[in-house]
Amino acid sequence: MRRLLDSEQFSPIAPVLNDAANSIRSFEGTVMLLAAPSLVGVLSVVPIEAALIESGIKYRRRFRMESPNIGSWIHVLGPGNEDGPKFSSSPPQLSLSGMVVEGLRGSSGDIRRGPLTTVAQAHALAQLISPNCVRLRKLRPWLISGNWMHSALDTTYDPVFTKLRDTLENEGTATIVPLPEVISPEIMTTPWIEEIALEAVSSRWEKLDLEGRARALSHLMRPILSQSKPSTARMEELGWHRVLGIGWEVDLASQILQASRLWKAMPAGEAAHVLADSLLQTGQVPSLES
Repeated sequence: MRRLLDSEQFSPIAPVLNDAANSIRSFEGTVMLLAAPSLVGVLSVVPIEAALIESGIKYRRRFRMESPNIGSWIHVLGPGNEDGPKFSSSPPQLSLSGMVVEGLRGSSGDIRRGPLTTVAQAHALAQLISPNCVRLRKLRPWLISGNWMHSALDTTYDPVFTKLRDTLENEGTATIVPLPEVISPEIMTTPWIEEIALEAVSSRWEKLDLEGRARALSHLMRPILSQSKPSTARMEELGWHRVLGIGWEVDLASQILQASRLWKAMPAGEAAHVLADSLLQTGQVPSLES
């Protein structure tokens, strides 16, 4: 896997995360992982937990709406905090919060910015703690989940999301495919598409040439073109750029929607632990029927 901190988007936080990772790796006590019992909280904690497990570092996990007190901890802050990561040593104490970074510089020198979420920061930190973590490789497609859930994709083009998505494809940890190539998509990610229509297109997809595929997919997406939501950027991702991890039959956007249903089926704390355990074991969202 590509080292995330070598990417320009992570350069503003590289010194902080490097210091934190070095301190955590040499720490002999127990590290507390703390986040709100939310979907973003889980997706931020899990990659760090995977790295701690494979590095043999003692830790405890808590999904609670509270601030850490004494001892060593990694605290994932909520969406109201946008100051980036903060670290202090002796013992190691790290807070992760989102921030806006430069995502793309145009040919004319104009800068396009996007969110560097706590999920992406957590993946970068985890990679520093355990560079060859097998569990982390399974979790790698979730790197962009924070950006997918961020409101930036509802208002404009998110260059950070695109850069990270391209990283997944280039390093081979995910494939980017159009909707008809997903074996088991969550139909409610595109409620304007009738399931029978999608099945019809998917069944003959392999027989279509490039022009035929473009026409078929455009026809499926046409009913939403006159609406203000989803945004053009999100619509393109839903139709043309579905993210599939290795061996996945359900794409990332579909799994995020399925994961959100856990919070409707059980208390928030329980949902958070159920999702975290499943991601650590399989790299994917559990079925509500299991």
